[in-house]
Amino acid sequence: MTTIVDVTTLSIVLNGYFEDSSFITGAQPTNDDFEVFNALPQAPSADKYPHLARWYKTIANTEAPTKCEHPACGCEVIKSSNEPEPEQEDEDDDEDFDLFGSDDDGSEAEEIRAKIVADYKARKAQKGPLPAAKTTVVYHVKPWDIDTDLDELETKIRAIQMDGLVWGQVAKRTPVAFGIRHLEIYNVVEDEKVSVDDIVELIEGFEDHVQSVDIALMSKV
Repeated sequence: MTTIVDVTTLSIVLNGYFEDSSFITGAQPTNDDFEVFNALPQAPSADKYPHLARWYKTIANTEAPTKCEHPACGCEVIKSSNEPEPEQEDEDDDEDFDLFGSDDDGSEAEEIRAKIVADYKARKAQKGPLPAAKTTVVYHVKPWDIDTDLDELETKIRAIQMDGLVWGQVAKRTPVAFGIRHLEIYNVVEDEKVSVDDIVELIEGFEDHVQSVDIALMSKV
């Protein structure tokens, strides 16, 4: 049975596979590499698929091994670089394509593809989920006047709790003007769970203490 694979899906799988492997099997190029190479309609993008592009460039600059024609010999010989290459069809380059050719060698081709997909999934599972993206945020909280109790304000702000939010242990009182000090306080948030705008709104909700809130710094952890 002919195996039809979406080009984008195959490129993602192969890029993940070649992140830890130089070739399909072993430490040197084999016929397996050239079967996959010849199935790709064009050179992969180095920006999107850097590991696949590295492998593709290596195979493109390597002469393909082929079986010796002598009936009693199973050895591999190097194909002459002067031997004309078969013409490649340009039809439906952007569509689904026949990954490993005709039904004659479908069983071997399916085994190669299955090995690539299985190895890729196994390595991805071993690496586990990526760590959550986090951001450190520094807030400048300006009180209404010199009489505002900044200690009380800090307590109220730290009482804001939600999943993915951690307040820093230290807060500063920084002079602004005319004896007024603003409260400088920071936290670390998980980007997918916490909205910084929501935190600003909650702090501004302490209307008796807070005149304004500014984001002084945002830095990826």
